[in-house]
Amino acid sequence: MFKFGFNDSESKEKDENKSQHKEVQWKESKEVVVSELNPIDSIISSCKINSLNVDNIEIDYVASTDVMDYLKLQNKECSVLNAEQNHSDLITAEYEGGLKIWECTYDLINYINSLNISFKNKRVLDLGCGSGMVGILTYLLNSKCYFQDYNNEVISNITIPNVIINSRKHNKPIENAKFFDGDWQSFLELMQKECSKFDYILTSETIYNTENYTKLINVFRHSLKKDGEVFLAAKSYYFGVGGGLSSFQEALDKNNFKYDSCWKCDTGVKREILKITLK
Repeated sequence: MFKFGFNDSESKEKDENKSQHKEVQWKESKEVVVSELNPIDSIISSCKINSLNVDNIEIDYVASTDVMDYLKLQNKECSVLNAEQNHSDLITAEYEGGLKIWECTYDLINYINSLNISFKNKRVLDLGCGSGMVGILTYLLNSKCYFQDYNNEVISNITIPNVIINSRKHNKPIENAKFFDGDWQSFLELMQKECSKFDYILTSETIYNTENYTKLINVFRHSLKKDGEVFLAAKSYYFGVGGGLSSFQEALDKNNFKYDSCWKCDTGVKREILKITLK
């Protein structure tokens, strides 16, 4: 029989060291101030600009492949580049997939647009925003929108350029947008300090990791106005990471939220949109 060359006490010590080594360190949240960034135009001018037409609204956005090339030229340590080198869309606590526009983002954009909500002066949170496309739609409809994503590189090099492109094109004040990076728990602490609550929280493809459900639900509970609404778009199941709509609905039940399925796609990859409210 093959046997490793250390005794039980040594094995236990190695396991403890391994556990400590793997302890997750989440990035602390902070506001990302546009005026403090490197000139945004250097990013915009380096990228192809794509467009998404939503009825009579045209949303422009930078090509993510060009953003990646721009980041490579900066020759700096970058979680987005580390993820690309590892051929991964997800590295826990390092990169949370914000570079790519996922399928459910388009679902949520089209559904929100179909509701004909009057967003004027409404406070909106695009949570886990990535490219910021969903929030930009409401921003162009005159909301005051907060954009939050885990990675600073995503917020600084994709979200903010996208918002600026559209603010210029549609003559909207950039002051109506604020930007935040970092983990949801510390983001919530920031929101509580400034007493920020939202009429709408919009979030897409954010329930793939069951370990983050408590933090996500806490943002809903403490950042949503009493009569506010959350619209969450997601796949039925995320293979390889374990999250999905069924497990998230169980978490909502345990935390006394009300929810309804307001849109569903049963062809191909099964996807759904939930409307979530406080009881």
